[in-house]
Amino acid sequence: MNGGGWTVLSAVVLIGVLLIAGAYLFIQSYVPPASATAPVTPEVRQFGLVMHTFEGPEETVRHWMPSTIVVNAGDSVILRITNTDEEEAHGFSLGALNITVPSIAPGKTAVVRFRAARPGIYHYGCTLAGCARDHEDQTGQFVVLSGR
Repeated sequence: MNGGGWTVLSAVVLIGVLLIAGAYLFIQSYVPPASATAPVTPEVRQFGLVMHTFEGPEETVRHWMPSTIVVNAGDSVILRITNTDEEEAHGFSLGALNITVPSIAPGKTAVVRFRAARPGIYHYGCTLAGCARDHEDQTGQFVVLSGR
């Protein structure tokens, strides 16, 4: 190769090295937008939990709405538990997290506050056995997600 060939080859290699170094520096300095990152501190989550009563043609059906609640580990949770059943009192228990409301009169609301510390899927339901024919179906899930 003559002197001009080496100059062109050196320029191509130099441009390639500069492109690779520039791409590396760009990737290292990129910070995702705030909306893409999980919050650093736990949040306070509030939910309304209602014992819903539906009058069917042959029987009355009672169930919790929503039937599934999802929070992150470390969140503080406020549950406003309302009994809309006009005929019967109902209780509430989230046994695995030691949360219990013995009895909620018809039309009344109870409020519980706690910290969702351990990830997992926990079941909640009515604590008053015999409150209605469908007592065993009055259940829901409380899901605590791990890691942020």
